[in-house]
Amino acid sequence: MYGFLYLKDKIRKEAKNTLQYFQQQGVEIKIISGDNPITVAQMVKELGLENLENYIDASTLKTEEQIKNAVLQYSIFGRVTPTQKKAIILALKEQGKVVAMTGDGVNDVLALKEADCSIAMANGSDASKNVAQLILLDSNFASMPQIVAEGRRSINNLERSASLFLVKTIYSTVLAVLFLLFQQEYPFIPIQLSLISMVTIGIPSFLLALEPNKDRIQGNFLRNIRKKALPTALTVIFSIVSITIAYQQGKIQEERYSTLCVIAAGISAIFLLFTFAKARKTENKKYPISRFRLGLAIAMLFLFLVGLTTFSWWFSIYPLVKMQKEIVLVSIMCFAYFLLFQLGRKK
Repeated sequence: MYGFLYLKDKIRKEAKNTLQYFQQQGVEIKIISGDNPITVAQMVKELGLENLENYIDASTLKTEEQIKNAVLQYSIFGRVTPTQKKAIILALKEQGKVVAMTGDGVNDVLALKEADCSIAMANGSDASKNVAQLILLDSNFASMPQIVAEGRRSINNLERSASLFLVKTIYSTVLAVLFLLFQQEYPFIPIQLSLISMVTIGIPSFLLALEPNKDRIQGNFLRNIRKKALPTALTVIFSIVSITIAYQQGKIQEERYSTLCVIAAGISAIFLLFTFAKARKTENKKYPISRFRLGLAIAMLFLFLVGLTTFSWWFSIYPLVKMQKEIVLVSIMCFAYFLLFQLGRKK
């Protein structure tokens, strides 16, 4: 009498959608297992994923050089030892890859320690949880897209908010040094700086931090905020210096001087808010516009005008109706400087 026993690993129903999500995000997927590579490849085939057909038996890889070559050619690795898992991670990192790894067993510990981002399951071994940077409390890999989305929201929004703070830091520092060297009075009084900070930093940075944002993180964080902040900061600096020169030559009356400087600083920073309205390319829209960020820029411009007019007595603002010509000229000058420095940044 003969019998036949069919054994099959059960694939979680959320596995396909999760792996497809990462493929769509440009993540290169490598499946590393201690099981037979043919078995692993057959399971992956059932998921219907693209570019995951090539497999290799890691027991045939005897040297580090062979492993380095294999990671370029294959997506599925079977019969992998704990030491080889570590070697695969290191080989990927040597190629300049940012490597994330998930694992739940003791045999994953060495590789998890070497990964740039290590993720363990709550129902996994204590050893894997101790070395992992993240632990999925629900032990469900389907949570990863939400984790990625939250990370992108935090970093991208922080990048925009940080650039707003850096703008004021740069122009305040440079102007303070310049006016100190030339023994001139600082063009702003504290209450006027409160108006500028409120509409260009305080309210925008708070609201931008809450906005959903799924854009892919690109480039270096510090370099990105510097590129965003520097053109605006230079616009404020050059505008204030130009207004000061005109004031010293007697072309601007003393009581109008600080108000024009406030307008120049405020409107230049609001220009930066309008540039945030253009979102990055997505798969669904070619050149999307963020209605939230566009609305925020318009709202801050309106609030700035309210502060300059309705609450002019509070912020020590000279009546705008008495210097309409100067306001138009300052606005055009700021816009010209802003375009000039923006174009210079792109080059």
